[in-house]
Amino acid sequence: MNACDSDTLSSILLTYGALRVYNLLDADVVILNTCSVRTQSEQKAFSYIGRIEKFKRLNSNFKIIVIGCMAERLGYKIKKRFSSVDLVMGLNDINNIALKIINLCSTSDDDNSVKKIFDSKSSVISRYMIIIRGCNNYCSYCVVPFVRGIEKSIEYQLLIDKCYFMVENGVREITLLGQNVNSYRYKGINFSLLLKKIASIKNLSRIRFMTNHPKDLDDELINVVASEQKICHHIHLPMQSASNRILEVMNRKYTYEDYLNLVTKLRTVIPNVSITSDIIVGFPGETEKDFNDTLNAVKKIRFDGLYVFKYSPRPNTIAYKIPDIVTLEEKKRRHLIILNESNKISVEIVSKMIGSVQRVLAEKINDGIVESKTVGGRKVFFKGNKNHIGNTFNVIIKAVKINSLLGDII
Repeated sequence: MNACDSDTLSSILLTYGALRVYNLLDADVVILNTCSVRTQSEQKAFSYIGRIEKFKRLNSNFKIIVIGCMAERLGYKIKKRFSSVDLVMGLNDINNIALKIINLCSTSDDDNSVKKIFDSKSSVISRYMIIIRGCNNYCSYCVVPFVRGIEKSIEYQLLIDKCYFMVENGVREITLLGQNVNSYRYKGINFSLLLKKIASIKNLSRIRFMTNHPKDLDDELINVVASEQKICHHIHLPMQSASNRILEVMNRKYTYEDYLNLVTKLRTVIPNVSITSDIIVGFPGETEKDFNDTLNAVKKIRFDGLYVFKYSPRPNTIAYKIPDIVTLEEKKRRHLIILNESNKISVEIVSKMIGSVQRVLAEKINDGIVESKTVGGRKVFFKGNKNHIGNTFNVIIKAVKINSLLGDII
């Protein structure tokens, strides 16, 4: 979601005459879009600010701007800690942020100058689109409702118009984003209906979406994914834990049995579905038994991919008040065990793909090697040229790594 917000903000600034640059020495403005989901995210942001302060001494026009969730949560404390920061803003109104940045960077004698914005390169073929902001679930460990607010679905027609605009400008894959996309509702239009409408857009090759909440992933959505050819058969379904006791304290509103039944249904209705998930280890009060329940679930379900996180206390959350009795060393141990098991399973899954034919969408090229993705979301690399970009191909898989495949166009 931050990548999408950054891309949107960059696009707005470009219309005001800003210019993207890819070297900090060439930049007049650095905009740091921050995350508050984990302590480590904020620590990385602080570290980055510290590293780029020196550029102010090299360029008197150099501006440092901090936006996003950390800016929303900490506000003035950021400027108090770093006098080099010129502007701190939350991210509820991107257009307003863009105007403030333009005003900050302009002076009476340089209004017509081009401001150079430091940015990272993004794919034109595959783009993100946020459809709902905020969250109403209040999982006990999550700070999102406190920094992003409650759920607010974006106007249906605005989303459709944006999709058409992106496709007309070369986009072939759109990933719909939300803290919980299943909750999308706008004047009688639910998420399933939104997907069907987007799937009808000519020249759009693929649709992805994330993330889903297990309690809200219903039969209607599962059937839409199964029946619409453009919707990728990939479901990101955070489990977080397989201990019912921990799930209850997390306020996840489902049991492990509910989750397992949902996975079984997905694999029955969509036989080739790719299921990825999130796991939190070391949640306050997590015993060795609780952890082993989760480890056994990972072995049983065999996710196609897994994001494993060490629990990170977040101010204002309910879990923040629960004594964090699991030591950091123990969190690291549990994190490594789950991660190793996940990698082992991934290797076993991709190894079976050698010799198979995969339908891929070519997105980028670097030194004659094309980067593409399968319907299930796995990266595939093959030799090609710029004419391949934006098109779909059948590729035979010749070799595999944990998270990527190597092949040749048939």
